[in-house]
Amino acid sequence: NINPPMRLEVAQPILDYKDITRLRHISEHTGGKFRSHELDICYPVAWGKEGVEARLASLCAQAVDAVKSGHNILIVSDRMLDADNVAIPALLATSAIHQHLVSKGMRTSAGLVVETGSARETHHFALLAGYGAEAIHPYLALDTLAEMAKGLPGELSPEKAIYNFQKAVGKGLLKVMSKMGISTYMSYCGAQIFEAIGLNKALVDQYFKGTASNVEGIGVFEVAEEALRLHHL
Repeated sequence: NINPPMRLEVAQPILDYKDITRLRHISEHTGGKFRSHELDICYPVAWGKEGVEARLASLCAQAVDAVKSGHNILIVSDRMLDADNVAIPALLATSAIHQHLVSKGMRTSAGLVVETGSARETHHFALLAGYGAEAIHPYLALDTLAEMAKGLPGELSPEKAIYNFQKAVGKGLLKVMSKMGISTYMSYCGAQIFEAIGLNKALVDQYFKGTASNVEGIGVFEVAEEALRLHHL
């Protein structure tokens, strides 16, 4: 192939501040060969739980439009969360966008990066990866670690604390993948090797299509209701 497709590669999927900033301005660093577009997964609290389906539909349409207009990195972000705006759970939004792009035959045309305050533990990262996230920027976890490091005795700098966290999560993801016999992150990405427990069939079929679910449970409005409850705490 005389003109092989260009790819961006990272050593591990947990992005620090410099990584996400570089992705936001990736067009400047690559002469326009890569272009990023942010998808805000927040919506007004005033919409209530009924707003979640409309916002998800809007996000999916925005993702398609972004890819059609030449953007090949989509940043799924809940950073706009504030007193007046509630975030759709990152896993739900990521899976909805991922599966919609798959259904349109456009998923391989763009990478999905998730910027979320909700990812803290290895399992959170494993789920996001399993439902389409090529990379994840857990800004709240990193902010917390940086602040903690400032108040600790010894030589632990904020940068070192964040590096240790990235390394620990990376090792955790390797353990999860190896238990399933998967050798690379890209093979794990979007593989959906999970079973849904406590979600009803309509929710799974709409937003997590292909996931096994033998136990019924709550639907998308109840998920949104819980997000609103946590938002008000």
